[in-house]
Amino acid sequence: MKCILVSIAMASSYLLVMFLGAVTAVEVLRPRGVPLSKRQFYEENRPFTCLDGSGTIAFDRVNDDYCDCKDGSDEPGTAACPNGSFHCTNAGFRPGFIPSSRINDGICDCCDTTDEYNSGATCQNTCRELGRKEKESLQMLAEVAKEGFLLKQQLIHEAKRGLDEKQVVTELQLSKRASEDAVEALRLVKEAAEKPEKEAKDRHLKAWEEQQAVIRAEKDNTKMAEAFLRLDVDADGLVSAVELQAHTELDPDADGMFTEEEAQGVLGGVETVDTAAFETIWSSIKEKYLSEVTVWPASDHDSEQYPDEEVPEEYEDEDPDDEDDEDQDEEDDKVGRPPPLSLLFSSFFFNPLPKVKPSGLYSQWLTRSVLMGLEKEISLDFGPSFEFAYLYGQCYDLTTSEYIYRLCPFNRVSQKPKFGGSETNLGSWGSWSGSEENVYSQKKYDHGTGCWQGPNRSTTVKLTCGKETVVMSVSEPSRCEYLMEFTTPAVCQEPPSLDANHDHTEL
Repeated sequence: MKCILVSIAMASSYLLVMFLGAVTAVEVLRPRGVPLSKRQFYEENRPFTCLDGSGTIAFDRVNDDYCDCKDGSDEPGTAACPNGSFHCTNAGFRPGFIPSSRINDGICDCCDTTDEYNSGATCQNTCRELGRKEKESLQMLAEVAKEGFLLKQQLIHEAKRGLDEKQVVTELQLSKRASEDAVEALRLVKEAAEKPEKEAKDRHLKAWEEQQAVIRAEKDNTKMAEAFLRLDVDADGLVSAVELQAHTELDPDADGMFTEEEAQGVLGGVETVDTAAFETIWSSIKEKYLSEVTVWPASDHDSEQYPDEEVPEEYEDEDPDDEDDEDQDEEDDKVGRPPPLSLLFSSFFFNPLPKVKPSGLYSQWLTRSVLMGLEKEISLDFGPSFEFAYLYGQCYDLTTSEYIYRLCPFNRVSQKPKFGGSETNLGSWGSWSGSEENVYSQKKYDHGTGCWQGPNRSTTVKLTCGKETVVMSVSEPSRCEYLMEFTTPAVCQEPPSLDANHDHTEL
């Protein structure tokens, strides 16, 4: 009886011809569940050696529903061996393997239904439909790759053109800086030579200014004495609140009603003041008092006693360019504070240099800042053809239900609560970290904000081909270690052409 069953099993395990639409193929004879790649190990009328070398059996014991080999290789088409596997041919789709325990279990696992040959399960062959859908999906991916590759070529062209321009600018800036350094050296030599003369002039000017300060103090004292005499109407040597009321220009609230109480307040809360006390309140009333009192023309004697405070000729502007410097300083004030470095350095290869009118020290600062930015950017690794240069200075956000994630490709990765809160650094740009075959497929960001009682946060960014530059997803597979999926045309490769008759048939 066993021999009859074995014969039936062996006979049913050989398929002769399969028709797949327009594709006609002849199947190579082999036992059920054996892939074409292992056909040479299953030759009829010859003893079968277990694939792990654990033993040799007669060929008629292959697929006899009894496990003879330790690796289960003698039962590729039955569920006899717990560690066996069954090969699904899946003509028209992708071939594959399933555990042998699923053979004839009443559930169709292979799209060609070959795993349920003796279970009585009603299965439909869906391989051709799956193959059609997969082909459509591959065609769509190929279109995306094609468009992405074209965009990549444009990026490379623009990046190389920008690089050439920036290198020229860098050379000019370096030459200019060398010239500026030479001029600065000459200026220092000139200052050293003029230092003794300047020190002498400074001493003379200081003495002159001290003299002018004495003259101004004398003038102020004279005006104060004159004011006291005018305010002391009854000439009793005291200025009273009543006498002060006559000068309504001194009314604190200027409401036209200069009361005696207000006058006492001006005098420091007293009814009268003498000359000594008047000196203490003079500074608070002299501007207002002098602005209202009649100014009498000065006599020739006064003019001689208090000469005009003119600056000596030797201190007048000797260099006409100094006026230009003053105008330049005013222009600097109009320009305002320098813009942040992020604006100066953003989009190195694709944005023009900032168009700011050069002016004084700000011009020097701007020139040096731009030069430093250019040198930094040129030193970065933007890929073998500079295809990643367009990412410099840019940032891309992904909003989830809880957080806003931001990727600045050549700067850092951050996380911020969606509904308010402080930002967390998930890592700063470190290096390309892809495989040896494609090092530019992955980026590593390290030294982020430290986790509570844990390591510093870090992020790995995996780059995939896409027509758009987008952060697709963010996850945290391990504590404090984040994984980000990022699509960009910069990693797209020229796709191979798809064969119209291509399928996965293995017979």
